[in-house]
Amino acid sequence: MSFNESARPSMDIQANQAIPLRPTSLLMLFTVCFRIGILSFGGGLSGWLYQEFVRKRNWISEDDFASSMAISQMLPGANVVNMVVCMGEQLRGPLGAATCIFAFLVGPFFAVIALGVIIGHLGDAKALEASLIGVAAAATGLLSTVGWRGIVRSRRNWAALFVTIVTIITVGILQWPLLPVVAFIAPVSVLLRWKRGAADAR
Repeated sequence: MSFNESARPSMDIQANQAIPLRPTSLLMLFTVCFRIGILSFGGGLSGWLYQEFVRKRNWISEDDFASSMAISQMLPGANVVNMVVCMGEQLRGPLGAATCIFAFLVGPFFAVIALGVIIGHLGDAKALEASLIGVAAAATGLLSTVGWRGIVRSRRNWAALFVTIVTIITVGILQWPLLPVVAFIAPVSVLLRWKRGAADAR
C-alpha cells in the first residue's frame, strides 16, 4: 500500500468535516418549525427536529444536535422547546431563536383550543382516542430512531457509549428521576471526555 492510499481515508474525513453546513433564512426556519409544531402529535418531537435540521436539510451537525439535546434536558421547561431555541440561536442568533419558538408554538396554541371545542361537542369519541394512540405509537418510533442514531454515532467512543447506556438504563428502564441522573452523569461524562482529549493530544 502506498503512502497516498493510506492517507486517503484521513483526507476524506477532513474533507467531509470541511463541508460547510447549509445556511438558512428566517422564513425557512419559520416554515419548518411551524410545520413541525402543527403536525406533531403524541411526543417524539426531537425525532422530527433531528430529521428536519440534521438529516434532511443539513442545517446543524449531529454533534451540535446532541449537544443541544443535552443542554435542553438540563434546563427548566419543556425539552423540545429548549431545543428549538438552542438550534434557532445557533443558526441565526437571537432573532432565529425567537422566530423558531414563535413558529413552533403558534400553531399548536390555536389547534389545542380548536380541538378542545371539538372534543367538548363530541363527548366520548372512541375513534378519536384510537387515532391519537396510533399517532403516539408512530411518534415513539421516530423518537427511538434518534436514540439509535446516538448509539451508532458513539459506538467507536467507549466513553460516550458508556454514558449513553447508563442514561438509557437509569432513566428509560429504571425510571429514576432525571435530575439526580444528570447531576451524576454530567461530571462523569466531562471527566471521561477530558481524559480522552488529553490522551489524543499526546
